[in-house]
Amino acid sequence: MKTELLVGALPLAVWFGWKWGTRYRQAQPDSPSFSASYYAGVNYLVNEQTDKAVEAFIQMLDLSPETVDTTMTLGNLFRRRGEVDKAIQIHQNLIARPSLTREQRSRALLALGEDYLSAGVLDRAENLFLELIEMATVEKSDAQRHLIHIFEREKDWDRAIEIAKQFQLSTGQPLGKAIAHYYCEKAQLALHQNDNRGALKHIKNALNSDPNCVRASILLGRIEVAGGHYKTALRSYKQVQYQCEAYLPEVIGDICACFIALKQENQLATYLEGLLEASPSTSVVLANAHRLSHTGNGERAANAVTEHLKHYPSIRGIKHLIEYHMSRLNDGGPHRELLVLHDLVEQLLAEKPIYRCESCGFSSKTLLWQCPSCHEWSVIKPIQGLEGE
Repeated sequence: MKTELLVGALPLAVWFGWKWGTRYRQAQPDSPSFSASYYAGVNYLVNEQTDKAVEAFIQMLDLSPETVDTTMTLGNLFRRRGEVDKAIQIHQNLIARPSLTREQRSRALLALGEDYLSAGVLDRAENLFLELIEMATVEKSDAQRHLIHIFEREKDWDRAIEIAKQFQLSTGQPLGKAIAHYYCEKAQLALHQNDNRGALKHIKNALNSDPNCVRASILLGRIEVAGGHYKTALRSYKQVQYQCEAYLPEVIGDICACFIALKQENQLATYLEGLLEASPSTSVVLANAHRLSHTGNGERAANAVTEHLKHYPSIRGIKHLIEYHMSRLNDGGPHRELLVLHDLVEQLLAEKPIYRCESCGFSSKTLLWQCPSCHEWSVIKPIQGLEGE
């Protein structure tokens, strides 16, 4: 870590000394203090004595106020290299200087807030970013973005919504997708408290913020099913196909259950046949095969899965075929051999992730609406291909 810091900080220190040291000596040709502090700082960096290097460069700041920007950059470099305590020391020293301009103080506050954020000291970071918002400088949008991240981590969804909306107004950058998820989080909290009316209100706000919010449609469908309103639940679940088709496998089972609860088996058959033309995913094919098997058309179901596998091979489809052929065999040699193969396929599926983040590649066996790696919303989706859909 310290070797990496040396590689990054030493060129900066050389430029620091050349640019500002030359200017200072032109103004104070008889004073060696600046040069002595500079060379001492470089020497400490070379010997990986970063504590003493920080002190030497801060002394340079005392001797030459013009080095504010470069000292701030040095602090940022310490933070990026993991030396957060050094970064905090440098940036705190900067903020304490009464000679800073308004713009310099704003940048120093942002840098110190980012130091505390990196260190996990969220309350101090939050206070600094709120102060920046009050100052209304060019760093305001960065402060808002950091505050949104803090409120997400603290699960303070009301304040996350408030700052995200302010960010949209001040920058023109849309955050409707994230805001919709904040409302969905509030809806889930309301459901845990058996407050269906409150949950429905939050879901409505979510869909107003992002009409393509799949999560809101799924939550609405579950609330309607719990109330026995299968027709309206079906409408919500079917909306997922048009909001984001990749999430259709998440609701295809619910859609089938709603059709059956409404005693609309013929409409279910028509619906699934339409999906097979438009979205021939493994989940849709298996849902249709399940329907056919329960109506006494097991062989037709197996043939449909076989045809699908020719064009879209998947482990889940193979597992279904194995189970179908096992059901047709009596206990014996072929049955035992298929059972071994079935167990191997099940083990393979159990070890594989089901979802993957489109942004950073993070994989999971459960659906997460926010990626824990890149922190983006609605980017973790069912895996496609042999191991997925």
